[in-house]
Amino acid sequence: MLISRYVQNKNVRLFCEAIGEASDPAAILICGAGAHAHFWTDTFCETLVRAGYYVIRFDHRDCGLSSSVDFEKEPYTVLDLVSDVIAIIDAFKIQKAHVVGHSMGGTIAQLLSIFHPDRLLSFTSMSVGTLGENIAPSQEVMKALLENKPTENFERSLPGFMKVWKFLNGDFPLDEKMARDYTKEFYARSIHPVGVAWNHIHCQENVPDFSSKLSQVTIPGLFLHGEKDLLIPLKTLKKTSPSATQIMIPKMGHMILNQELQQMLAHLLLAHSAQASTIKKLNKI
Repeated sequence: MLISRYVQNKNVRLFCEAIGEASDPAAILICGAGAHAHFWTDTFCETLVRAGYYVIRFDHRDCGLSSSVDFEKEPYTVLDLVSDVIAIIDAFKIQKAHVVGHSMGGTIAQLLSIFHPDRLLSFTSMSVGTLGENIAPSQEVMKALLENKPTENFERSLPGFMKVWKFLNGDFPLDEKMARDYTKEFYARSIHPVGVAWNHIHCQENVPDFSSKLSQVTIPGLFLHGEKDLLIPLKTLKKTSPSATQIMIPKMGHMILNQELQQMLAHLLLAHSAQASTIKKLNKI
């Protein structure tokens, strides 16, 4: 069962989709900068639902069907995006949730573990450095990304997007249908102009270094990163907290537009959330 609704957080309206049974443990999926809710594909979500989870995906502010913000007049930070997630958890009347974030969403997941540990069962941070790390793409990578100059016409813009997705997909073959469907939604399911997500990029600037706080987090954490991630190149994952598991995934790039890879990630998440549930039960004994 899929239910769509809007959640209000102060002056921002967030488009959300919930899949599965509300009585099951909740998994909140948080996408990266400029990415819409369907970055988390139906197949990926259904794998989690079949395993017994209530899955919620949503459009960030300034993306998809969620509100636009005049960033110059009302600038926001990534901590405001953290508050958006809490507003969603509250609106769906969820006491605690597993949160899963990709790229900017991974940063949000880490911040949730620090500032809202009472609302989390576990967190997963994917395809991003740990808080306090400043990892910039190389000039070569930025040049390749900025060569894509989307227009307001989907068919005319698709080749440029596909080139970028293939470039960022690591050594996993790009699923062209998945990539096309993902791209089309920037046009078909959005109230925003198609282009670079500058508001999301700027909102992550000047965030204080919370790495010492992250090292004290006791909620079960999972850090996943692709060995072929050109956008955020990490040779190793920085040490975080004793409660965190870290996995470098061969062949994986920054994007995850491949069915085999998505199923691999889904099963890693399921194993992590099952372990978190076991730890919670043991703590109650």
